[in-house]
Amino acid sequence: METWQFSLFFAAFAIGFVLVHVRVARFEEHLRGLSMLRSIDERILTLPEKLPRVDVDQRLERIEQQMLRLREAIEDLRETTEQVGETLGAAIVRIPPPQVAIAADGAAAAPSPSAADRAKGAVEARLLQMGFCNLRILNEPSAQESDADIEVQVECERRHMPYKGRVLVRNGAIRDVALQSVATSFP
Repeated sequence: METWQFSLFFAAFAIGFVLVHVRVARFEEHLRGLSMLRSIDERILTLPEKLPRVDVDQRLERIEQQMLRLREAIEDLRETTEQVGETLGAAIVRIPPPQVAIAADGAAAAPSPSAADRAKGAVEARLLQMGFCNLRILNEPSAQESDADIEVQVECERRHMPYKGRVLVRNGAIRDVALQSVATSFP
């Protein structure tokens, strides 16, 4: 081997040694970082032992205190609601209960509605069942004999379309409903 070959071999060997040394140094730093992680794992495992144990009774007592505070808050809310209700109650018009007629034997007798009231009630119920709204009865049904037909003139709406017509009532039952849309009667 010649000297120049030996010097190149020695230089390559020295460079390889330096590279290996640098790599080993970096690997040692990496291992030190991993050893810190191991110590973190150990600390995590010992953490439950270091934390103060919360007794079940203490937790239940804390929950009971919170529930008592909640109950007091609900009672305050109820009292405030009653006060507002009393304040509003004075402003609201109260409808008196219907007066019940008392029969001769002392029993309460329900007042019997007239034939006209029964006819109006039947017309309103039937038209509402048919889907009409905004009912207006144009004429007062006359109190006639129960066997006679009572003609009731009405105006109402269905799906925002006005309707006009008549409803025939006999003995409190609807005999005929003749309603026509205003749109079809317009020329």
